[in-house]
Amino acid sequence: MTLTNRQKLYIDAIIMHGSDLGIDLNKDEFSRAELRQVSMSMKGKKWIPNWITHDQSRRTGRGIFLIPEVKAAVAVSPGEETSGDNEQDSMTDVVNAILNETIDTMSEQVSEQVSEQEFELI
Repeated sequence: MTLTNRQKLYIDAIIMHGSDLGIDLNKDEFSRAELRQVSMSMKGKKWIPNWITHDQSRRTGRGIFLIPEVKAAVAVSPGEETSGDNEQDSMTDVVNAILNETIDTMSEQVSEQVSEQEFELI
């Protein structure tokens, strides 16, 4: 489903304000209370957008709404998930993972070059 610019703005607001409000962003379902907190932070009003509340396909229960776009937007690929760990990697973890992978690759390349040079000396 393609989101409009206004819908994308609200998804971005959930991501931006959610962590500060103590809302878990690694899920697909959000309560009315959570979304009201986001709306208050974003607009100063408690009203949740109609594209969420009036769309029956987004309702999973009384006062619970399906918004999978949030989880998809905060997904991080560089880190590896461990058993029971569904939290987003911190920026430090992501940078460290990239640096470690680069160091390993460079180390392998140097080892191969050294082995070739040693072979030529023999």
